Amino acid sequence: MQEKYWNYMVQTKSSVFYLDIYAEKTYKLERNINIICAIASSASIAAWAIWTEWAYFWGFVIAISQVLTVVKEFFPYARQLKMLKQFVEEMKFIYISMEQEWFRVAEGDLTEDEINNLLFMYKKKVVELESKYLHENILIENAEYASDADKKCDEYFEKNFS
Repeated sequence: MQEKYWNYMVQTKSSVFYLDIYAEKTYKLERNINIICAIASSASIAAWAIWTEWAYFWGFVIAISQVLTVVKEFFPYARQLKMLKQFVEEMKFIYISMEQEWFRVAEGDLTEDEINNLLFMYKKKVVELESKYLHENILIENAEYASDADKKCDEYFEKNFS
């Protein structure tokens, strides 16, 4: 039962890293779109004034940047960023509690039944969080993020539990 608890604790930590990476990448995407829209809009206005023979082109660029600015609120990543921040923070608290309990599990202070109950309590908490934050959101699985999260997880456990 100790091994099951350990494996779930490692899986939870990897999920925390994955969600952190996902949130960071989502934030960068949102920031980059905002920067591109701002530059496209501002530069196009200046270019329109300077190169009047390209007025239609610059007008088109301005229009596209304005449309992007308006519709980006409807892109899934904008909603995901807000949700991810809260989700990650709550997952971190669950993991910290799991890690704190690990020492009691590892030392044999708990019976198999107590470890099983503890494990399922944490599983229930994670499912409740997923239901709370992911019920309307879909996080498309990203293999690169998962690989990075696994590497961070391996490093974390190597440094803290070896």
